[in-house]
Amino acid sequence: MLLEDTRTTAPDPRRVMSDAEIAQFNEAGFVLPRTGLPAAEAAYMRATVERVFRDNPGWAGIVRQPHVPIRPGQLEGVVGGADIFKIAVHPVLIAAARRLIGPNLVLWGGEIFAKPGGIGMRTPWHQDCYNPAIKAGPGRAQPRSVMLWIAVDDVGVDNGCLRFIPGSGKQGQLSYIQREKSNDLLNFEVDGLTIKEEDAVNAILPSGQYSCHDLFVVHGANANTSGRRRAGLTFHYMAAEDLYDRSFGAAKGSSGDRKPAPLADRPIWLVLGENTNPVNDFVTGHQNLEDLDALAEAARQQLTPLFG
Repeated sequence: MLLEDTRTTAPDPRRVMSDAEIAQFNEAGFVLPRTGLPAAEAAYMRATVERVFRDNPGWAGIVRQPHVPIRPGQLEGVVGGADIFKIAVHPVLIAAARRLIGPNLVLWGGEIFAKPGGIGMRTPWHQDCYNPAIKAGPGRAQPRSVMLWIAVDDVGVDNGCLRFIPGSGKQGQLSYIQREKSNDLLNFEVDGLTIKEEDAVNAILPSGQYSCHDLFVVHGANANTSGRRRAGLTFHYMAAEDLYDRSFGAAKGSSGDRKPAPLADRPIWLVLGENTNPVNDFVTGHQNLEDLDALAEAARQQLTPLFG
């Protein structure tokens, strides 16, 4: 059920994400919903991601902004990004994000994390709030943002599944240790004295299922020492009451390739409800992306009244 089908078969948001799952997300900072992508859409996702791998050689564990196609004026993205964008506005994913962080949603980022079998790097313990662009809006103590991590491959302990420390984000941003040289996917890590690693929960997911986590919960992943790949497609959604702050320019040292992410120039899209923060900028970074702008607006127009 891609977006064009929602006029007749929209998902029930309460079936996509139950009240109990919302309560777990609010308490622990993460949840593994029972409902994933429908089988046909999961197959579409797998085929689309495989085309991205095929048509974008040289990826090194992480592909940033895979929902953005490489076109003139774009600093990030991939060949085939327009097809990934269709997944980012899938009604099931939008319904899940809406249930977790509210009725007004902005799509602000995404990645493909792909750890090859036997050589996939470790992801150190970290919080996603290291990204300085997401700021709380007026009158809000903390920003509301959620990452949906969709399993492309079957994901288990053997091939380096995500691991979460329940409740570890309740104190906001924690202290970090910075490393000049690292063989890990990130060159920084949450100070181990601030978390209880023995409490970690493994996010074991079959292909097409997804996990959800907020900006502050501590998470990471072991190296992939198995003989099989571990690929996941992610999308970031934030509440439109909050701010995508472009003043920070680039997030230096945020990934294994050590290239700074050009946060100030990234395109963001309103995909549900209304933008209630007038500082959010939906023009910067949108060069030659008119078709994606139209698709995001179609999602907003169709899904907002359906999801209430």
